[in-house]
Amino acid sequence: MCGFVAFIQNSPVVDLDSARRAVNTMIHRGPNAGGEWREQDVCLFHRRLSIIDLATGDQPMQSGNQRYVIVFNGEIYNYRELRAQLGDEGVRFKTRSDTEVIVEGFRHWGESVVGRLNGIFAFVIWDRQERRVFVARDRLGIKPLSWTIKDGALIVTSTLEPFEVLKGFKDVDPVAVRDLLVFDYIPSPRTILEGVRKLEPGCQFAWEFGEGPPTITRYWSPPDENVNATPPSSEELEELLDRAIARQMISDVPVGAFLSGGIDSSLLVALMVRHSAKPVRTFSCAFAESAVNESPIAELVARQFQTDHVVLQAEEIGGNALLSLFSTLDEPLADPALIPTYALSKMTGLHVRVALSGDGGDEVFGGYPKYLQSMNPRRAWPLGSQLDSVLRSVSWRPRGMHSLYWRTLSAHDLYSWSNSRFGDFPVFPKDLRQLIDPAHHERLQVHSFFSPWQEKADKYGHSWNADLFMRVDLETYLTENCLVKTDRASMLASLEVRVPFLDEMILDRILPLSADKKIINGELKPLLKQLAKCLLPPDVWNRPKHGFDVPVPNWLAGKWKPALDKVLEWGEEHVGVFNYSYLRRLQKENEKNRQTGRYLWNPFVLLAWMMSRTVKI
Repeated sequence: MCGFVAFIQNSPVVDLDSARRAVNTMIHRGPNAGGEWREQDVCLFHRRLSIIDLATGDQPMQSGNQRYVIVFNGEIYNYRELRAQLGDEGVRFKTRSDTEVIVEGFRHWGESVVGRLNGIFAFVIWDRQERRVFVARDRLGIKPLSWTIKDGALIVTSTLEPFEVLKGFKDVDPVAVRDLLVFDYIPSPRTILEGVRKLEPGCQFAWEFGEGPPTITRYWSPPDENVNATPPSSEELEELLDRAIARQMISDVPVGAFLSGGIDSSLLVALMVRHSAKPVRTFSCAFAESAVNESPIAELVARQFQTDHVVLQAEEIGGNALLSLFSTLDEPLADPALIPTYALSKMTGLHVRVALSGDGGDEVFGGYPKYLQSMNPRRAWPLGSQLDSVLRSVSWRPRGMHSLYWRTLSAHDLYSWSNSRFGDFPVFPKDLRQLIDPAHHERLQVHSFFSPWQEKADKYGHSWNADLFMRVDLETYLTENCLVKTDRASMLASLEVRVPFLDEMILDRILPLSADKKIINGELKPLLKQLAKCLLPPDVWNRPKHGFDVPVPNWLAGKWKPALDKVLEWGEEHVGVFNYSYLRRLQKENEKNRQTGRYLWNPFVLLAWMMSRTVKI
């Protein structure tokens, strides 16, 4: 994996020294090599984490005829097949890298090369002859890409770190703040920075000097439900996964795996051992204070498949380390699982440079209990609107009303209630209007708090069912939270993470299936469980689903309390967007009963991130 910055400018909007400082903010994404290409005022910079073709794969890279220049982040898993096709059509190669396959593919096939790429990627190709740039990002946004227009120049970056050292990018987008508080993440195309946008997954654009904002087109979307599609047999699914894993293990450096003890990661390991001459390196994280500690299950799997297994004890993460982690993020992310994911990545990176992860298995195969709820809708209690009006008429939010309030909600409103941290709900502790100072309600567009999710859902019709939820989760929770968390955490440790459950072979076969063929008789992920029963011990598949269970309320009231106090005190002095009496109430309640800490978390993450920077809102 890598990081890049491209300055497509007709005049020096960004000077060379600033440009070089900008790319050096991403050294952690590419510690092995750095490169730059300049012609007049167009500048392409790259930082490289060397994985394939260590000797001749440096970037920026020019095409054989010198017309095109590329900077690229990611891996193309079918690059050998594409290389052979191009070779048959007369293309000659100078390197063994997948980067050269992309740029020569673009030279030969034009923009349609994107549809031929199977992998994880974000790239910029500059056409020196036409003075035109082409930008693209992979189907599910596994690799990041952001862009902006500044004084007629286009700036394209892997992540937001370069904007820290560039002038004119210090304003925080207030609606992005709302999104972070509501969803734990900032949905595309917004970023935390005003005026800077993410390129949405499955999208591309071309741009020339003199144009305004680029016209973005989508080359891939999650397919609609196909009622005639039949689920794969265990044998077919095993073959698909085996092929995906085999090609995602291609590397010129050592490869390992995250092993949680769940079905997804355990299946990866079971199939990885078939393609490794040496014991597979596996890594897991344990929480002694957590209600659920999966490390014994992970060790059971490691023993069965004779892996070289290492376990990290997560209790070492203190308040200062926490604030340091927040300060390194290009934008705030409020999923607490970021913390163990980073710790696990840091440990893993000491042993291997590439790791496979089970991300995506739940979204693709139907692994979340919320999908079951959508299959069995309930009727709301009567008099809901009257209760809502009464609660909004009083200034104080009494404790305990949320347990009654949610029962009065319609199926639509119940989904927004269940899938948002805060919202326009007149109950403690989920009341976004109470959390935000009234002077900022309009700036943060509190009234439309769930609109980013709803806009994605509207593309799939208005039937609120499991099919819709699973497809929207691909574009929201998976892409904007899980994959961002894994990318940022792993790249801070200079570790490349690959996700075989999101391989194109798997997506093309499984996504068209209707929900009732992925969730059968109330059983989540039956397709994967059927395969797991053949390959894994019962302790893995015959138990409830668990994730990273970070004890946030306990730690915010305990060892992280000094960090929380420091951040809230700074926020009261510098950031006026919050109602700090409400935040202090959340803190007091959490210290008393350890129940509101998760609601403190998102404001804490945002303020800690802002405290480490000179941004303003």
